Order: sequence, then structure tokens, then C-alpha cells
Amino acid sequence: MRLRSFHGATLTEAMRLVREALGENAIIVATREDDNGGMRVTAAVDEISAAADAAARQAVPVAKMEGGDSLEKIAEALTRHQVPAALAEKIMASATQFASDDPLLALGAAIDTHFKFLPVSDDKPLMLVGPPGAGKTLCIAKFATKAMLSKKQPMVISTDLERAGGMEQLAAFTRLLKLNLVEIEDWNALRDAVGMQKTGPILIDTAGRNPFDESERETIREYMAAIGDATLVLPAGLDATEAIDLAQEFRKFGASRLIVTRIDAVKRLGSLLRIAYESRLPLANYCASYKVTEAPMPMNPVVLARLILNMPYAQIATKNTKDAPKSVYGAAQ
Repeated sequence: MRLRSFHGATLTEAMRLVREALGENAIIVATREDDNGGMRVTAAVDEISAAADAAARQAVPVAKMEGGDSLEKIAEALTRHQVPAALAEKIMASATQFASDDPLLALGAAIDTHFKFLPVSDDKPLMLVGPPGAGKTLCIAKFATKAMLSKKQPMVISTDLERAGGMEQLAAFTRLLKLNLVEIEDWNALRDAVGMQKTGPILIDTAGRNPFDESERETIREYMAAIGDATLVLPAGLDATEAIDLAQEFRKFGASRLIVTRIDAVKRLGSLLRIAYESRLPLANYCASYKVTEAPMPMNPVVLARLILNMPYAQIATKNTKDAPKSVYGAAQ
């Protein structure tokens, strides 16, 4: 396989040069902004003779690369979201393998290859952990509201006794829902409280903790051990390197997946992709509204592809995925 790079003033121009030179055999492996301005695209093609290569350079293309327009849209989206170059190359290489005229399906299949997804369900207690201000309390209120609207009676628990106003914030929501808020002072009481709930979802809010502080690490470890599982909550837009450190620390204590909040307040998701990829935490749900009546939406490859392609929020949950590749459609259920 031979790699060649092409430079153009715009991504569209660089992609045109790729198609003119390499035709339908080209595989786009990377796109990036060139140091001297414009865009540079690196493409791969099976090894060919020098004569054939020269002919390809001069020939006017007679066949359009399969999925060329689709791949171009994906490349533009990854660049716009500032996805790190190494990760963007992996996604583009996989999207090429799933070449399709629909960029949503090609990108969704590529995402399904490199990321894991594990949406929240009611089959076990949901305990939310994370740093202060991540949006855990609002998420609990959203899940509680969703349960009530589904005619389920959730148990809502809070261990947030230290933060000023922390308990009051959640209590205001539970009063509106006519639910009792269970206040927990230690991890033994938490374990006993969970054992009291025979049916219905169990939703546990925790105080924001610093996983790098030794005294707080022990508290995190005790509460997470009492439940045996936890879901990390992080807001979108964090510095990726700092957030990866946070995610990896919480993962050591037993966090098994990631909920992303405030996704409606950011324009670029490159840091989110890097966090999920490098922390190896499956993406669970995401919040795109401050309204308590709008529950965190399940994340799956098609949904994430839609967010990256900047498709309207209203379409994210309603797009018919019946024509998606099995790798995408299966994960979207």
C-alpha cells in the first residue's frame, strides 16, 4: 500500500485532488490543517506500477470514489470538532471500510468500531460520581422524573451532606415529585438502604469528590464498594488531558461508564471523543438540556455520529436506523 498526501486551499479542493490522482481505489486515512495554511489529506492506494501511477496523475477521473462525498463530510466534521489527529485517522480509516453514500451510517459504523456504549438501565442501582459541579444532582432529578412518568416508584438517595445546599437542591425536586429523599451518612447505611428497595429504580446522588485527594479517595472507594458499581458524570468541554486523568482515577475505584452533561453548551466534541477513547469508559447517556423533564438520552453510535455531524438535536433520537449496518443498528437498540 502506498501513502500520498495532497494539499489544497480547502478540504474540498484537497479531496478533489485525491480523486483525480487515485480514483476509486483511494482510502482516506487522515485530514489535517497544513502548517502553511489550507488542508492536507493523506490517502492510501494499493501499490501500482510507476506507469500506472503516472497515468493516474494525468487522467481525468471517470468514476467517483465510492462514498467520496460522504467521507469528505466526515473528514470536515472531525476537523471542525478538533478531534485529535491520531484518533481522527483511526475513525476515517474505519469509515472508509464502511463506505456509504450516507455519512451518518459510515461514521456510525466507524464509531461502533472504536468506542463502547452502555446506556443506563433500571436493572441495578444507579450511583452517580464525579467532581464537584459535574451535574450529578440534576441527572438524578432527571432520571427520577423519567421513572415517575413511566409509572415507576424510584428510591432517591443522597450522600451529599457536606456541600452547602446540596441536599436542599435535590430535596426540592423530590418534593415536586412527591418522593421521599433518603439521606445517607455513611457507606454502611447506603448498603442497608439499597437492600430495602424491592422494586423500582434506585438512584443515588453523591457529593462531588476530588479523586486526587487522599482523604477523599478513601470516601469514594467506600461508597463505590458498597454498591459495587458507579457511573461517572463529566461535563462536556473539559480539557481532555485533565478529564482523562479524572476518568481514569474514578475507573480505578469501579466507575463502569460515563454520562456527559451540558453537551448542548459546546460546539466541539473532540475532547469528548478523546476522553471516551483513552479512558476506555463506555459512553452511557448525555444531557442536552437543563430541563428536569428531559431525561439524559441514551448514547449509541448513531446518536454520537449525529452529534458530530451537527445534525439538529430534534432528529438525533428520531432518525430511522433501519438501513444502518448491523454493527450500528445493533448498538442503537
